[in-house]
Amino acid sequence: MVARMAMLPNQRNPLDTNLPTEQALSAQIKEIAGWVKASGAEVHLTVNSPNSTIRYIELPNMPLDDIRAALKLNSAAYLRQSFENYTFDVCPLDAEGAAALLSKIRRAKREHVPAPAHGKIKAMISGIATAEAVLYFHAARRAGIKPRSLQLSAISVINAFEAAYPQVVAKQAVALLDMGFLSSCLTILDQGKPLLTRPVPIGGKHITEYMAQISSSDFFKMETAKLQGDAGLGEAVARACVSLVREVRSSINFFEKNSDQALSKVYLSGASTRAQAVVDALSQDIGVACEGWNPVNGMPLEAPPEQQELFAQNQASFVTAIGAARAAAPAPAAAVAVSSSAAKTTVQPLAPKT
Repeated sequence: MVARMAMLPNQRNPLDTNLPTEQALSAQIKEIAGWVKASGAEVHLTVNSPNSTIRYIELPNMPLDDIRAALKLNSAAYLRQSFENYTFDVCPLDAEGAAALLSKIRRAKREHVPAPAHGKIKAMISGIATAEAVLYFHAARRAGIKPRSLQLSAISVINAFEAAYPQVVAKQAVALLDMGFLSSCLTILDQGKPLLTRPVPIGGKHITEYMAQISSSDFFKMETAKLQGDAGLGEAVARACVSLVREVRSSINFFEKNSDQALSKVYLSGASTRAQAVVDALSQDIGVACEGWNPVNGMPLEAPPEQQELFAQNQASFVTAIGAARAAAPAPAAAVAVSSSAAKTTVQPLAPKT
């Protein structure tokens, strides 16, 4: 059940790509926690961190703590890229199979009989710079709340969509495009299995900047015009989306070529997708139907009437917070979405419920 919600505008300069200070971030978290009456509560945080990483790889079937330790000590051996001072989490994509094999290995050790081969498991690896995770942890504590987990927004989107549209997830191949302020993230799900998650360094900020530049207008005026659906901005929005479309289309082509099947739809989230001109531009140029979606589909919405109206107008912006809350269920904790403008991650990223 969704009982309370709130949205707080980011007061920072949109051209500032540095991490916020602990004091500034704490003030925002404290304010929004006050709005949803979460002060002193246990809270799950989800962050949009452009320099975080999500990979799908094969790993030895070891206990998850051992895999996390191995990634921390030698990430290059598993990820083919060195990540220094990062915190990683791992989620087996076939959790039941991985657990069954691990159970056989442990039983063999207890009974002193030959153990089966460790084998390999397919897993999703998420990572964020430890320094950034520590920033969020201390900012949350300073705001008077108790952080229980930290989740990357790309994973929150997967969790929210799986919970809201289980029949679509089970039967179709779809893409989830979450448009953040500084960057976007594309995930392709094939019958519930995440096959690809990739960051795209193009977000709502870049679209608005392009529109402001060609119209010689102020950034904030163009942001308002974009979100309010100014009828005369369609062509400018389409041109501003060209680079994003190219990146999304290349990923879809890769999937369709290797799977020999067509993607059925692209589901959109993020504040910029509230603009119909953005949705229309993406649908036309990507060549696949694009539409927004309701992250509380199938959930009771029992917020006060004015908050329900807020949600109806901004549901695309609540996707990540809802995803973090649904992943944490049935734990009685709130979820707060935090948007970060840069990334460098001893709060552990929460893995998706796949």
